[in-house]
This record gives sequence, C-alpha cells and structure tokens, in this order.
Amino acid sequence: MNKGVQSQEILFQQFKKIDKLGLFTDTYQVPNYIKNNLKDKLRSYQEESLRYLHYAQRNPEANHRYRHLLFNMATGAGKTMVMAATTLYMFKEHGYQNFIFFVHTDAIIQKTKENLLNNLSPKYLFKNDIEINSEKIKIEVVETFPINRNKNTIYLKLSTIHKIHDDLNHYKENGITFDDLKEFSLVLLGDEAHHFNAKTKAKAKNKSENNDFTWERTIDKLLALQPKNRLFEFTATINLDNKEIYKKYRDKIVYQYDLKQFMNNGYSKRVMLLEANQNDNDKMLDAVILSQYRKLIAIENGITGFKPIILFKSNQIAISKAKQEDFIQIIETLTPEKISTHLKSKEKQLSSATSIWHKVINRYKKQDLIHIVDMIKDDFSDMNLLNVNKNDLMEEQPVMLNTLEQTDNPIRAIFAVAKVNEGWDVLNLYDIVRISEKSSATKASTDSEAQLIGRGARYFPFIYQGKKSYTRRFDTSDHDLSILEQLHYHTINEPAYIKVLHASLDQADIVAESDGNGFVEHAKLKESFKNTDTYQYGKLYYNKVEEIAGEKRTWQSYSLETSFEEEYKTVNETSLNALNNTNPNIQYKLETLNLDIRFFKKAMAKQNFYTFNNLQFYFPKLTSLEEFIRSDDYLGKVKIDIKLPLFLQIDNLTSKEKLLFLENVLIKIAENIRRNYRRYKGTYEFISRPLKDIITDYSLYIDPSIVINQRITTENAIGKKWYVFDKAILNQLEHRFIKLLEKFISKLKVKYDEIYLLRNDEKSAKFKLTEFNGVRGFMPDFILLMKNKEDDAYYQVFLEPKGENRLFDDKWKQDMLEAINTEKIIFLEDDDNIRLIGIKFFAESCRDEFIRDFSDKLYDGEPLEDTVLI
Repeated sequence: MNKGVQSQEILFQQFKKIDKLGLFTDTYQVPNYIKNNLKDKLRSYQEESLRYLHYAQRNPEANHRYRHLLFNMATGAGKTMVMAATTLYMFKEHGYQNFIFFVHTDAIIQKTKENLLNNLSPKYLFKNDIEINSEKIKIEVVETFPINRNKNTIYLKLSTIHKIHDDLNHYKENGITFDDLKEFSLVLLGDEAHHFNAKTKAKAKNKSENNDFTWERTIDKLLALQPKNRLFEFTATINLDNKEIYKKYRDKIVYQYDLKQFMNNGYSKRVMLLEANQNDNDKMLDAVILSQYRKLIAIENGITGFKPIILFKSNQIAISKAKQEDFIQIIETLTPEKISTHLKSKEKQLSSATSIWHKVINRYKKQDLIHIVDMIKDDFSDMNLLNVNKNDLMEEQPVMLNTLEQTDNPIRAIFAVAKVNEGWDVLNLYDIVRISEKSSATKASTDSEAQLIGRGARYFPFIYQGKKSYTRRFDTSDHDLSILEQLHYHTINEPAYIKVLHASLDQADIVAESDGNGFVEHAKLKESFKNTDTYQYGKLYYNKVEEIAGEKRTWQSYSLETSFEEEYKTVNETSLNALNNTNPNIQYKLETLNLDIRFFKKAMAKQNFYTFNNLQFYFPKLTSLEEFIRSDDYLGKVKIDIKLPLFLQIDNLTSKEKLLFLENVLIKIAENIRRNYRRYKGTYEFISRPLKDIITDYSLYIDPSIVINQRITTENAIGKKWYVFDKAILNQLEHRFIKLLEKFISKLKVKYDEIYLLRNDEKSAKFKLTEFNGVRGFMPDFILLMKNKEDDAYYQVFLEPKGENRLFDDKWKQDMLEAINTEKIIFLEDDDNIRLIGIKFFAESCRDEFIRDFSDKLYDGEPLEDTVLI
C-alpha cells in the first residue's frame, strides 16, 4: 500500500472523520445474519469495512455517488471474507441476486470456488447451511442469469476478466451479451483490482489506448448498464502516487487497512530477519533445524497436525534445481554428529542474548539426536519436496500448493524462483531462505523480497489448550510457542544490503525485526512473600462449573439478554462526504415497545426456529408456546426500546413496523441460543486451589516495536511489600491502577493485616471464573488478599482494570463481579471466614466510581485518598 500524501483526501478518510464525530445518523452494527452465516468470526476492521459499505449504500445518492467502491486491504487481511459478507449484505438488504466475480487468473478462480462454493473445503468461508430469517439460502453457479429467479438463491458467475471481455466484445452463438445483462441488476466483484487499470495507466503515460478494447472499459460498460448496478473492487495494491490512479479512486476507496496496521494488530506472524554469513548448505540446514524445532515445540504442547513449511527461493531455475539436489544430499547424509557440530559452530557466532538460536541449541542438547535425525529424514525426504518454477506457482501445482496446511499433504519444503503469487494463501510457511543471493541487491529485487515476506507472514491459527486464535498470543511472553507465531527470513549479514532490504520493507508497510531484538522480563515472587502463611497455606476460590442437563437449560444458561434497543430508520441521511456541512442535530428518545400476544405469534410463525418442538429442545421445561411468550422465564421479561426521533411517537408506528422490530429481536435471541448451546455453566458454588499452585513466577517478552494494545513497561516493586512480585510488568492502564492502590495501602493497613496484591497472569496462572448460570469465563487481572484484624476474616477481592473500548462488551464481567457480593455464594469447604468481594471496573472514565465502590465494600465508605490542604 502506497503512502502518497494524496491518500489523506480519499473517501475512506472522509468516512472516518464523519464516523469519529458521530455524524452518521445510522448507528449500524453488522447484522447477525452475516455473522452467523460465516464460518469464522469477523475481525473488528472487517466489521468496520462493512459498516462503511452500509453507510454508502444507504445514502439516497448511492446510485450516483457510491455505485463503484474499492476495498484496499492488506494481503492476508481477509478480503474474500469481506467479499462473502458483502454478497450476503447486498442480497438481504438491497435485493440483489445476480453477482459476477472476476479476476485476472484462472488460479484465483479455483481458489474462490473453494472459498465460496465448496462446503467440504477447509477454505470454505460460510457455515454449511446459509440461513437468513430461518430460510435456507443457496449460492448457485451460473454461466448466464435465469429470467425467472428463485427467491432464496444467489446466482454467481465466476470468470476471468479476459474471458468476460472476449465474450462481451466478440459475439459468439449462445454467448452472453451486454444486451442480455441489461435485464438484471448486477453486483460486480473485482478481485486483485489493480490489474484492471490499463486505460487509466495509459492516460498517465500519455499513451493512446483504444478504450473499447481494454478490460477496464468492459468493466465500465457493465457498470453503466443499469443505475442500480454496483462494482466493488478488492486489492492490497493501489498506487495512489500515480496521479491518474489517485484521481480515479479517491472518491471510491470506501475502506483502507494497510499491512503495517494489520501486523501491529497481531493478525500476522511476526517477521524476524535471521542475518548470517553462511554458505547455501549451512543456510539450508539452519532452516531444517529451526523448522523441526518448531514441530517439536508443537508436539510438546499438544498441538496436532502442525507442519511448518520452508520456501527456498532462488533467482534462476537452474540454481533452484541444483540446490534441491544439494538439499537431498544434505538430508540423506545427515548424522547426529553433523547436527551437533553445526550447532556448536552456530553457538559461537551468536551475538544477541535473546536470539532464538539459544532456545534451539538448548533444546537439541537435551534431545536424542538419533531420533531427531530419523524424524528429519522422514519429513524432508525427496518425496516431500516440491519444485515449482513456472512464472505462476499456482498454475504449476494448484492442489499441492493450496492444501499445504492439511495433514495429508506431505510437503515440507518448496524450491521456487517465482515469488509467492497472488492467490497463494498458505498459512504455515515459517521459513523463507534466499539461496545463492548476492550482496549487491538492487532496490527492485528487495522490493520483490518484501512482497514475498508480506504474503508469507499470514498467521496460522493453531489450536492450543482447546482454543483457536486468529491473532498472536505470545508477543509479550517468553513462552516457547512464540516460535509458532514468527516467520523467519534467512538472509545475509551485509550492512548495505540489509539497509536496502529494510527500506523496501518499510515502503511495503512490513514490520520486521532482526532476530534478538527486544528483551525478556522476569517477574519473580518475592522470597518474603513465599515465606508467609498466605503463600504456604492460602487458597484461591473460584466457582465450579456443572454440566447443563436438559431440565436446567434456561434463559440464563444461554447468557441471553432481556433488554434490546432497536433504532427507527428515518429517510434523512447525513451526506457522507459533506464534512463542512451543518450537522442536522437530530435528537432522539427511547420509548418502550408494548405488543400484544398476536404480534409474537405472527413473528414466531415466520421463523422456523420458534416451533414448539424446537423450543422444547432448547428449553425442556417449556409446556406451550403461550408460556414461552408470556412467562418471565422466557420472552415475558424481554423489553424492547425503540430509538425514535423526537417528532415521532411510538403509537404512530404502523403494525408492520412494530412487527419488524419484534422479528429482529427474535432473530437475535434465536442466534444467541444456537451459539450458546454449551454443556457447562458457572454455579454459585465456590471451591479452592492452593495459592502456590496458581501464582508463580512468570516472564514477558517486551519489544519496543510491538504496539498491540497498550505499551508494556517494567517498574521495580522492591519496597512494596504488598505487591508479591519483584517487578510490575504491566501496560500503562495497569500501572496507573497500581499507583492508585498504593495510595490506599496506608489506610487499609489500619483495618487489615497481610495485604497482598496478586497479578493473575493469564499465560501462567490459569485462574478463571465462569459466569453464573452462563457459559462465558474470564480471568480477573488482579486479586487482592487481606485479613481483617477484628474477626480474622480472609478477603479475596477481584479487581479488573478495563480499557474504555471494552467497558460495554465486558459489562457482563462487571455484573458477575457485583453478583459475587450477594448471599447466593456457597462455599463447599465450610469456611465461614472467607469473604469474596467483586469491585467495579477501574477505567479512566469511571475512576471515581471505582474508588467509591472499593471504599464502600472494604473501608466502611470512608475516603481512601488523602486530601492535601493548601
């Protein structure tokens, strides 16, 4: 993604400003019919891109101003997922059924078929059954669009742009024509859109192009067939430094998400440069040893089916083939002695105390090298190597290259000259090795390397401890599994070349670090704390979970809400790019929707989920549909508030409008019931584990270049007897929280003995609470332990600093902390001296509320902060 100054004026920037100022009248949230029909959860930036699409399409002038839009999103950011969601949105919200997907190569057509059509493919993006408003939706591939369309069908034509171009511009019998397509409203989906600008580029170069015979002109003519037609383009590469390209797209780029932002938000592997002056054979053996170390770490941590791939990149086909032969010889003649000698030599060359090679070498010292060699020979036999040397990797071996993550695909190493091309979505590429490279690399060659690294950095979402993550989990940890979140680029250690490479990486928005950057901080329990009775004999209390048997499945067990807010949509729409226009300042009010049973029966009859038999499956105690509607155990306590303009009264709404609000709420409830159909729920019964089995020393990896969430820094905690670790390794909000607690300590000491604050490190402690009668769980960040001087009661206080952006979504956690203070809590160990206290969130916007709650519950409502008289 280019960084031209012109990009500050694009449509996306205008939308962003309007959104930030709250000038959109439509507070749109991505609907559940999109979220629940996609296999994976939408990421926050993907949801934002769909919001901006919605704002554009809801505009009264959309047919003129927003019929052609571009999504400019980084490689690996999930453009195809946004495309799939866009298809559902345009079908459901705007009634489009005819979609044409086009791209410049057949290989990407095949990949897209796997993404959108083949529900047996691991790359399939939808749920097995697409369902909207309890009706199944079918995606049907067509060559021509039917005159008589089925109501619940999306018709999708997939083609290369050159085939569409030829078919439309050169008449063929039974072929599709522009006149045929005039009959339909079309949504055109253009992937890798930077390839479709020949006319615009020619104009920039003052060349004469025959406009009627360019792909770009054909696309323009398709879009112009009907005012309702839409063209949505997708690309990671758009050269806004080109004046004509900028002029074409400045009012069309509806969303932009660059690679640097993508990487900093944790959605990619971390890119690590391994710089070493070695011959090709040593570099290839380095890669094998490092790759096998990754596999050993995965096996040790219970991660099954993990198969890291190495790409050996050459600049000539002859060299690539020769190096593959050398590699086969290296593997066939490998012995334990050769590995040992190689690693001893490597150890002498290390200059950084935090290089990954320290861990690798120490691990191999402890391993049975005979067994390791046997594993390597099996994994990297010549049968498990792939040499692809055509211009397009995907045309050479499309099946092998597109299924590398699958356990039945044996490939471990690829030899190639071509770069990792568009359409290759491999996620488990972990090592890229430049072989037979020259130090006098040109800027053009390092630009190519940067593109290769960017595509190779896609994150592999492995399952660890039963949880699958699509973002990095071990950036700030010294955990061995951090190696499974890193792409290593093996290159030469030549200052001039490295400088040029970094310039190319920076230009491509790629965040890359040299191996050994950053440092590891260790937080150790103080010996003074470890010698206390609190540590030796103390316990930490948490609630039991129980299986949700049929008769116990209730509204609460599904974590269902009872209050909903719907917004009345007005015809007034703020102009989306009129930043200087006056804000209409429309004011709203909330009024409760009161409906009689007839509305409920009619709305439920329209949704298959609400048949009695189906409801009784989820709620076995239910006796009738009328009970489900009237009883406070079900819909009877549901409250629906409508956000109305001040000039409109709720009684003025039509019956159809009221029914629609109710239908929307019922859809949300049904989706939440399906999603939360789980086997275990939290109870009010508390049990304990020894404190010393939970709270232990821990380590965090700190890198100044990491900007995920808040910056983590370390402060010495020596002298703070109440803080049990020798160092406070915390983000900035947590540091402010600690400083506030420090002000309380002197007063708390009057009432309490043995005051200790524990950091509940989520990667080492694993101490969790589970929502009462619900299925969600969370780990309180801090636990304060205190012993009351008067009655020897043992206080366990749960404390949770919370960023402003999480206050609403995590409100259920605060509700649970509040519920801990009720009389419902049962201690199964019959200890009358235990007091569990939950305190409201600490956040910048509710600091005073936190202090009041803390004081009321633990200091008899007296002031905890000293006041200074002036």
